[in-house]
Amino acid sequence: MAKRSIEITKIQNEVVSLMQHDISSSDIFKNPKTLRLNKRGVSLLRKHFDSWTVDGMNLNGNNLISLMRKMDYPYYVDKKVLTLFTERDAFMAKLAGAQGWIDGK
Repeated sequence: MAKRSIEITKIQNEVVSLMQHDISSSDIFKNPKTLRLNKRGVSLLRKHFDSWTVDGMNLNGNNLISLMRKMDYPYYVDKKVLTLFTERDAFMAKLAGAQGWIDGK
């Protein structure tokens, strides 16, 4: 798990450096151990990067844990909306259905 934490920190730092704003990772990510964005983070990233939104989700705690383990790029999740910043993940989420993609089916 320590290796994954180091990878997440590295990705967070890369995203912050690409933003070219005077911000830190704690300003845009929910916490230092995940790539989940907060509302400010998703708003800023949408201005700089392509994003895809998947609507109509029914998220629960297990889904959040699965997303945390699965994601290698920043993402934003709300009660019924998932915003992804990779075309591959967005394609798979729409192809398999968001729930099926999260469950790995």
